[in-house]
Amino acid sequence: MRLYFVRHGIAEDLASSDFARALTPRGKRRVKTSATVMQALGIQPQRIYSSPRLRARQTADIIAQALGMDVDLAESVNFGFDLADARRLSDDCDADAEIMFVGHNPDMSEIVSELTGVTVSMKKGGLARVDADAAEADAGELVWLIAPKVFDALAESEQTGLIPAPAQKLPDTIAGMHELIHHRWSPVGFDRERPIKRKTLLGILEAARWAASSSNLQPWRFIVARREDEVEFARLLSVLREGNIAWAQHAAVLMVACSRKFRKENVPNRHAGHDLGLAVGQMVLQALSQGIYVHQMGGFFPDKARQLYAIPDDFEPYTCIAFGYRGSELGHLADAQLGRDAAARERQPLDEMVFAGGWAQVADFLD
Repeated sequence: MRLYFVRHGIAEDLASSDFARALTPRGKRRVKTSATVMQALGIQPQRIYSSPRLRARQTADIIAQALGMDVDLAESVNFGFDLADARRLSDDCDADAEIMFVGHNPDMSEIVSELTGVTVSMKKGGLARVDADAAEADAGELVWLIAPKVFDALAESEQTGLIPAPAQKLPDTIAGMHELIHHRWSPVGFDRERPIKRKTLLGILEAARWAASSSNLQPWRFIVARREDEVEFARLLSVLREGNIAWAQHAAVLMVACSRKFRKENVPNRHAGHDLGLAVGQMVLQALSQGIYVHQMGGFFPDKARQLYAIPDDFEPYTCIAFGYRGSELGHLADAQLGRDAAARERQPLDEMVFAGGWAQVADFLD
């Protein structure tokens, strides 16, 4: 029998009662990360028992949602949970069953120690797996003791690859493309709880830095606001048009992308917009390689951005950009926004844009 013991995630210190203490936003994020790793590890308990206290219930609900299960609230998993309670809740299960308990310390640490003979101290959001010798669950072997930081590291290693686009967003192409290009699209449904790590963001900006540009002038400049900096994030959000604010406020990072208009004094750089677009394109693909989607917006107020950030006259604010991980809980979006994410992508055929020999003469190699 496999027994999983989970200590609830990080909870608020103060509430109307201890029973009502909820997970903090950070606590929810970390439990979601842990739940994703549990799913990747193939953990699939037949039952999930949770303490009825709010912080444990929320922890169990997040895990259960990731594993496609329901939660059974059990008063016996509240404070005072012991080996006899675990045995009673599992006494009608097969010898090879998997059961998860979500509760509190010191009970979780003590019961694991009693079962295995190994002294453990479980962190908030931590997981222990004990393989019991018999269905009675009197003794067992400690197989895993996973701290939240280990879950974070495992999740990061899992999430360096591409997160697939929905089926309706995959283009029907006549020729092969790189996987990142094939999966690129611009969602409006972002994960409101998941930030972009500093190291990952620096990699995205480095991708722009090393883009090609006419005469290597590198005309691009980026004003960046991370969700963690609430004041700056709200400031940048304020330059967007209302329709974009509705969804972009849930992104992890916002940017204003600008380009210098002149090669040198009074000499226009007619390639500036092209070069900025190439730099942003490289950012988009670098972000997507880390599971981060990007949505570029023309719907913003350039003059307001210029005034708010004192953008010099020789630079043009071209576009705003939202970065974030795709969200699965999108109840905060309006129906029109949900419809936009659900709609299929469309493009003009190549024979309407690729010519040879003269304008609008379809290139023969397209046949």
